[in-house]
Amino acid sequence: MRSLLFVVLAGLLLVALVGILLRHYLRARRAATATWDDLLRRLTWVDREKIATIALDVVAESGEPRQDGESFTLDPDAIWTLLGGLDGLEVLEKNCQVLVELAAYVQRLYPEAIVVAEQLRLNAREIEWHIGRLKAAAKTGNLQSSFADYAQRAVVTYYLMTRHVLDLYRQVSSPQLAELQRAI
Repeated sequence: MRSLLFVVLAGLLLVALVGILLRHYLRARRAATATWDDLLRRLTWVDREKIATIALDVVAESGEPRQDGESFTLDPDAIWTLLGGLDGLEVLEKNCQVLVELAAYVQRLYPEAIVVAEQLRLNAREIEWHIGRLKAAAKTGNLQSSFADYAQRAVVTYYLMTRHVLDLYRQVSSPQLAELQRAI
């Protein structure tokens, strides 16, 4: 009986690993074959002024943290309203994946862009983590107490991601920079 249980568990582990590998392979293949227009079409519009308002409450335009006393003037209700609640955060999460793919798109022609692409991947994971925490808090009824902290951190990370992507396109003198500035 024990050996049967072991074989079943080993089989389930193998199926899970193959599923994970297949998911990552398909994602990488889609990213490698995506065209510029496909990437821009996948970006969902967000009000960049509202994102900047939330982010610049914590960081300066340079991305450096604000000095004590200058930050965190927005209250949780204002952040909720400006962002559009959890729905707004989910839009940012989806856009993060597109930002990573935009960096990978540049990386095809400029291999040195790998540093920015990898940093964006880490930032996207961080945003997923923050949003995951907020979804868990919503299920337990603690969303109101958690929202401001996690949401604002996610928005700051997203804001900085957009700046990094624009800087990357600027550094490589991409002809698509103007179009990207309008889309982001």
